[in-house]
Amino acid sequence: MSRYRKDDWLELGARLLASEGAAALTLERLTAAAGRTRGSFYHHFADRDAFLMALMDRWRNEVLVVDGRRYEEAQTPAEVKKLMREQYLRMDHAFERAARRFAANEPIVRAAVDEIDRARMEGGACVLSHLRPELDDPQAAAIVQYATLVGLQWLVADPADPRIPAIRKYGDKLFQLEDEDGG
Repeated sequence: MSRYRKDDWLELGARLLASEGAAALTLERLTAAAGRTRGSFYHHFADRDAFLMALMDRWRNEVLVVDGRRYEEAQTPAEVKKLMREQYLRMDHAFERAARRFAANEPIVRAAVDEIDRARMEGGACVLSHLRPELDDPQAAAIVQYATLVGLQWLVADPADPRIPAIRKYGDKLFQLEDEDGG
């Protein structure tokens, strides 16, 4: 049996949270799903809070650092708009919905959700201020755009929903994210 790494525990936790919700993040459920002992878990995490902090740090890194790097590497406004159009597709909606539910009763998760939301909106405002200098209040525009994105996670939860292409097309037009040729 190969060694179970910290990243393996975090990947498992993310999958269980997304598929089964916060109730799946018990030590019993995690060790059973991993086929490992409590000792293996405690080798990497002092306790459940340390595990949750690491899980939230992992999410924070994925959505702020990795996605932020994509925006920093974009060379043109068209590339930035493309990243913004595709952001919905890159998000792990099941995980984000589960994290938001969990945040209602778990301060560690609430702090991460708040930080990620704040950073995404601030980043969106920065991008919008460059893409659309005519905006009086890019921060307000970013909040509306982000609220739409988060709301869609709840209203259109199925990634195979046949309405998604039309919703994306309308959203691109509404938020002026279309390609130069209107596509």
